[in-house]
Amino acid sequence: MRRFDFDPEAVVRMDWEGVPAVNLPAPVKYLKAADGGVSHFKYWRDNTLLTWMHTRLMLGFLIRLPRLLTRRISAGRNIDG
Repeated sequence: MRRFDFDPEAVVRMDWEGVPAVNLPAPVKYLKAADGGVSHFKYWRDNTLLTWMHTRLMLGFLIRLPRLLTRRISAGRNIDG
């Protein structure tokens, strides 16, 4: 997690640990180049990082799947019971 892959990977890993998500509004302003806006997105490098992040998270998901399902089933029983 270094660049554009930091936020989504951190959120997924926190969810795996059972940290509840809190959605907050975040104002964003995208400036045009004429107004001084600059993109730091590097097409090949950042897309490669994002692809590698998705691959790692998918493999991690498959490893954690039994634990995640158990937690989901337990949570459902607690709500219904």
